[in-house]
Amino acid sequence: MRRLAVALPLVFLLPGLAAAGDRELLNAKARYLTPARSAFADTPDGVQARYDAGRDLVEGVRAAGGVSTKLRPVRDELLRIGRRQVARAEALDRPDGSRGTGRLASLPPAVAPRGARRPDAALRLRLELAARSFDGWAAAWVHDLRTGRFAAWNGEERFPAASTVKLGALVAALRTSVQPERGRWWYDARQIGAWSSNLGANRISGELGLAAVSAALRRLGMRSSTYPGPYRATTGYRPPGGHTRVTTVFDLGRALYRLHATAYGDRSTGRLLGLSQAQAQAGLRILLSAQRASDNLGLLRPWLGDLPVAEKNGWLSDTRLTAAIVYGRRGPTIVVVAAYRPGVSAFEARQLGRRVLAVAGVNR
Repeated sequence: MRRLAVALPLVFLLPGLAAAGDRELLNAKARYLTPARSAFADTPDGVQARYDAGRDLVEGVRAAGGVSTKLRPVRDELLRIGRRQVARAEALDRPDGSRGTGRLASLPPAVAPRGARRPDAALRLRLELAARSFDGWAAAWVHDLRTGRFAAWNGEERFPAASTVKLGALVAALRTSVQPERGRWWYDARQIGAWSSNLGANRISGELGLAAVSAALRRLGMRSSTYPGPYRATTGYRPPGGHTRVTTVFDLGRALYRLHATAYGDRSTGRLLGLSQAQAQAGLRILLSAQRASDNLGLLRPWLGDLPVAEKNGWLSDTRLTAAIVYGRRGPTIVVVAAYRPGVSAFEARQLGRRVLAVAGVNR
């Protein structure tokens, strides 16, 4: 009888919950369906508007929660319309070979990390030689998280950031929900990690505001990096040339350290970053799930076999960058490589990445 007494009130609540869900669903339909059915031009602004309208409709439907049996076909149709618009927009933004989002990677086992406290002069010299072998301007940062050993070459030189500062949009999105996987911007964050979505980054910065993204960059320790607005490609001659979106390998190395340290239980770093351990773990898993397609293959992944790699890549006509945590057999190592020269190819930038991995002692 006691079990029945507990169950009865829940049964009586279900119709009320469904009715509330029905109201929210119909409100979402009224607010978001017409914009999602608009005609959109296949221009950068038009593609972004299509994506935003589709995503708004999907999230509005999701926020409604459970609905009555009568309205389930309506809910399914609204989701179909929204997701179709998102897919059409993404088809014009994805790198060649990218498909879907893919599986969310698990966290690899790792010990508590050590900060960059042991400068390695010999490693710095080897990084300099590797960087000078590149026909252009290059920089590198290596930080062994097991020992705290680190070295850099051109560490504070500003480079065009390309997509690497989307780390700020990622962290800004993660901070909005105690459970990021249930949050409004989870899908967009996943796309940033999977294939470096401009659409997802622009939606996050557009709704949360550029101030929130810039604040996230500061929390990541990216003091020399900038996020001036929505993504637009520019050109230049010497780093950073005419680019206003810039970063350094120091900044990218610090950002990955803070995310990794928080994910593996460093509470003091988590307070700096403004993320809980669970939020940081979600972010790190997103970066571990990067798709190995086209330019998003980056500068390091081709030489690392099946090792887990949490990475953020960036590319422009004159710049190639990879910021990565390589989870090698001897422990995790942060490796950041930047290459700049008008017309730089993926092949020559990846050869630079291969040399940096070799001198850093990071291998399969």
